[in-house]
Amino acid sequence: MFVPVGLRSARASLNGPWQSMLLFVVVSAVVLVFAGLILIPLESNGYALYAGIGVNNCYRVAKRYFLSGNGSSGSGNGGGSNNGQGTDILSGQFSYKTAVAYQPKDRDDPIYRKLKTSVSSPTGEDNFFVAVNGPHDVYAGIADGVGGWAEHGYDSSAISRELCNAIGEYSSMLGTVKNGFDVYTPKSLIQKGYDKIRKDEIVKVGGTTSLVAHFRSNGILEVANLGDSWCGVFRENRLIFQTKFQTVGFNAPYQLAVIPKDLLEKAKRSGSSYIQNSPSDADEYVFQLAKGDVVMLATDGVTDNIGYQDMELFWGDHKKEVEMNLQQVSKKFVDNVVKLSKDPNYPSVFAQEISKLSGKTYTGGKEDDITLVVVTVN
Repeated sequence: MFVPVGLRSARASLNGPWQSMLLFVVVSAVVLVFAGLILIPLESNGYALYAGIGVNNCYRVAKRYFLSGNGSSGSGNGGGSNNGQGTDILSGQFSYKTAVAYQPKDRDDPIYRKLKTSVSSPTGEDNFFVAVNGPHDVYAGIADGVGGWAEHGYDSSAISRELCNAIGEYSSMLGTVKNGFDVYTPKSLIQKGYDKIRKDEIVKVGGTTSLVAHFRSNGILEVANLGDSWCGVFRENRLIFQTKFQTVGFNAPYQLAVIPKDLLEKAKRSGSSYIQNSPSDADEYVFQLAKGDVVMLATDGVTDNIGYQDMELFWGDHKKEVEMNLQQVSKKFVDNVVKLSKDPNYPSVFAQEISKLSGKTYTGGKEDDITLVVVTVN
């Protein structure tokens, strides 16, 4: 079961409709509240007014931002889809079991009806890959396409889909190619995948987060994360390791981007710039796993709705199911999050963060694409 939890340090996201094709939204970490309206600074004149969000309807959200308002590039320090069937992998001293569950958000918006023929990912703007390399190791990853591009007529799922396809292909090659090819880390795989989609020019425009994890035969977990997707390790129903979110401002995650030259020039003339991170900006983590650990890779459709305390309760309540049918329990987890994301009275992490920023009370889940990869250590 899930229970209301206190506000944690995760970022929240708040979006509103674009004012026109010529207006660039400029992201700010500061949210001002005036006359009951939430205001977000715009590049051109003043503020955009978002009056559609109020008490008990915080779940009415839209797309994340892909523009930076201060002229910076957004740099920092620092899949294909399948049907989600579980897989057992013998990996030296360790064996891994994987499961994938996902649910795209409802897309009744006219914007998405227009793009219905081009948005071909069953996971919506999210995507994932799982690469099983024989008896030795496993790679898995998730990506979350920045939805703001859809409002400008682009397929916002293309870049996350193609990036996961590329990284998944390279990860699979690691199990067959020798002589040094296997020295690639999760971060370098993100680099190779990003280089490939730019070289192939399949993606015309877009931005995406990326998280890649490598489960080694000795139980070492290596993770590279760029953006606001998340990886967490649960041991005996307690969160013992997690990655950090990377953002350049309010509702503006680090992202790998493909931006046409004309859009870059237009943004430059207006004194703005797109968020364009490099794979080198990804944070890297190394963690020693143990038998019985449950590892989650999740997009922000999960973490914007529930906190880690909820996750601990869920895995504790379903411990036997994890051992017996990982795929089924993973689907149940996603189904529960989907239900909460549509509940206008649920005190989601997103709603609590908005309440903190605005000084007013908001409730409701955040409807979004939800993608989850679960790996258990045996």
